[in-house]
Amino acid sequence: MKSLSMAGLLLFLAACGPGTSRSDEHSSSKDTLGTDSAGIVMQKEVVIRPLSGYFVNNTVKFNSDIQCWVINNPEEMKKVFGVAKTMNNTIDTVDFSQNLLAAVVLRPSELTQSIELKRVLQSENELILDFIIKVDTPKTSYTKAMAWLGAIPKTEAKEIRFMMGDRMLHSFNVADLPK
Repeated sequence: MKSLSMAGLLLFLAACGPGTSRSDEHSSSKDTLGTDSAGIVMQKEVVIRPLSGYFVNNTVKFNSDIQCWVINNPEEMKKVFGVAKTMNNTIDTVDFSQNLLAAVVLRPSELTQSIELKRVLQSENELILDFIIKVDTPKTSYTKAMAWLGAIPKTEAKEIRFMMGDRMLHSFNVADLPK
């Protein structure tokens, strides 16, 4: 009889153990980013290919400290970026039939600057590129416009947003891009 009651107690504990609780059914649909997780599409991962071998043309006019672009043809790209070919580097190219060019450029400065793509979020109608941008000392003996360029696949997204944490840097409607 003692072993029967012990077996019953073990069955009871197993039934009440971890993974059996239903208390999470009514939890909020908000994730840690404060976005509605029902609106986030996780069907595929968006792969952004960083590009190297380019510089910002000195003819570019800066309206703010941070400029953003989404470019869908090589002619527009040549208006903003030049090729920085040296003896031992390779120039990454963009296949505009399958990709758009996303770019973030900082105003020319003597300060040490860096731009890093932190994460990419894709929802049904938008693609969000979240960046970490640092501008700090030490100063250099020259000025340069730091640039981050990346090839992003053409998706069903109607809007591309450039973010820096909670701050929106710029938003582009894909349908409004010059052809």
